[in-house]
Amino acid sequence: MRFRALDSWRGICALLVAAHHLEVRGFLYWQPLVRNAWLFVDFFFVLSGFVIAHAYGERLSSGPEIRSFVIRRFGRLWPLHVTILAALVAIEFAHLAISHSHQMVGDYVAFSEGRSPYAIVTNLFLVQALGLHPYETWNGPAWSISVEFFTYLLFATVCLAAPKRSLRLLFSLVLAVGGVFILARYSNFGMRETFQWSLARCVFGFFLGTLTYEAWRRRASDVLAGTGTEIAAIVLVLVFVTYAPRHAALEYFAAPLFCAVVLVFAADRGLVSRALATRAPTSLGRWSYSIYMVHTLVLVMAFSSVRVVEAFFGLHWLDLTHGQASIPVIGGPFSVVLYLAYLSATIALAAFTWRFVERPGQRYFGNFVPAKPVLVEALPT
Repeated sequence: MRFRALDSWRGICALLVAAHHLEVRGFLYWQPLVRNAWLFVDFFFVLSGFVIAHAYGERLSSGPEIRSFVIRRFGRLWPLHVTILAALVAIEFAHLAISHSHQMVGDYVAFSEGRSPYAIVTNLFLVQALGLHPYETWNGPAWSISVEFFTYLLFATVCLAAPKRSLRLLFSLVLAVGGVFILARYSNFGMRETFQWSLARCVFGFFLGTLTYEAWRRRASDVLAGTGTEIAAIVLVLVFVTYAPRHAALEYFAAPLFCAVVLVFAADRGLVSRALATRAPTSLGRWSYSIYMVHTLVLVMAFSSVRVVEAFFGLHWLDLTHGQASIPVIGGPFSVVLYLAYLSATIALAAFTWRFVERPGQRYFGNFVPAKPVLVEALPT
């Protein structure tokens, strides 16, 4: 079974996260939905838990099945991740080469801090978000796939250790509670954690998602299905994302709220679900992982091009402080045009990488596991 509305939801949310990361102060920049769109990463975690439980919850009962699961999940995440990493490293080499003949504006130093050679290694092994760095590295949003991969391993361990459904549910509850406890007790950033206790953030949302799947399996979505509840869910999300980040304690309710949204749209019965099943939203859903992963590359290419032009012609379009560009202020309709151009470029590149990186990568790693049908794909982070 494919959850068409949820597929489209993840594409729309990925696009909102991409919009959040374009820091050009203008009309769209100041919209609360854009400023607070980082919360939708927790929607991805919940959705992944729901879908992975649906696809694999009853299948991971032996060593060979666990092996196949891990290979498939690695093949889902790593090929695109390492491709974007390679592109970013190539751009950094270009900066290094240009800096030898033309002084870069500001104090930009190639291969420093989050772009260090050590960070290349941690990214290659998907461990960059496990407390090994005091900041995000290279492709910043990839922190979430780092912790999600290890959450997959934890889920597989739970399935193997607890063959009975009731015991698996108990473990899921304990892990979800443990994740939010660790965030609240030890993290300085709470639900905004991305590099130290970020595994706890993923575990919290993911295992709430597995519990949500159990509610769906018991036909909870049938009670919530309908156009009215779908509209109410959207309004509730918009209100929550707009106002909750004003109070850090409220941010912890994001994952439970997204669980309710998943239940509502898992039924695929209302008018909103039908609209989400049309061509454009489903295409965004199909490209969602690529959208999430490539948008940083689009930004880096754009700002790197500006830096290179500045270096060659002695211009000062960007005010650089400690190697980082300050947020430019672009008023009027041009800021909206800039956002649209950026999002369009991101979608176009995502469609390309989905076809020429994601799918071939999955097929390649699929050669290492027995050919068995998978009900649904894992979700992007």
